[in-house]
Amino acid sequence: MAEPTGSAPNRQQGPALGRHHRRIAVCWGLGVLSAGFGALNAFYLTGGSVPRGLPGLYDFASATWGDGIALPIMTTALCYTVLILPPSRHERLAASLSAVVSGALGIATQILWLRDDAPRANWTLPRPHHFTAAGWYHAAFLIGMCTLTGALWALALSRLATADIHRRREATKPAATAAVGGAAFIALLAVDASAPTVTSAGQATLYATAIGTLLLVAVAGITARASRSRRSRER
Repeated sequence: MAEPTGSAPNRQQGPALGRHHRRIAVCWGLGVLSAGFGALNAFYLTGGSVPRGLPGLYDFASATWGDGIALPIMTTALCYTVLILPPSRHERLAASLSAVVSGALGIATQILWLRDDAPRANWTLPRPHHFTAAGWYHAAFLIGMCTLTGALWALALSRLATADIHRRREATKPAATAAVGGAAFIALLAVDASAPTVTSAGQATLYATAIGTLLLVAVAGITARASRSRRSRER
């Protein structure tokens, strides 16, 4: 029995498209690795803006294990999750709002670190109200990363909430990997923010992280509810 026209190309298109999606996702992960851990290493190893006698890059778990492993893995997995799922109806609004709020939270944490009269001094913040060049770069990276992460999580959760069962199963592993990467980074951030003493800026960072996490959960719930309502009307 003859095969339908175009069936062979369609079978080849699936694996090829999957490889294309993986390449794009890996490029995003490598971009985060280079812009975060890679760039901060360049600042740190050149030593031009590193005050002596203060905690350095490798004294912070979130800046090493977090920026070097957890965030790139999370970003790669999130991008892949988004790419393999079909778009949802309200994802642009959800992603835009999440990006704006997440970016604003990132800006707020950096302002609080600068305004703190007794912060935990380190190589990017050697004294109160003063960032080094590396500190300003890290602040920009953090704000950009907050914005990107908020948008990607909103897109991923929106698409997961509206996808059919087969697409959802396909996206389960990358979505779970992204969640593990994000949880690992939050845990590392909590360790850095609480040791050896908790400063007001450190507390603000933890609160901002908690608010951002709750925001993403809310986005998932609202999107899922909107999807169920739409399906009920269509029936």
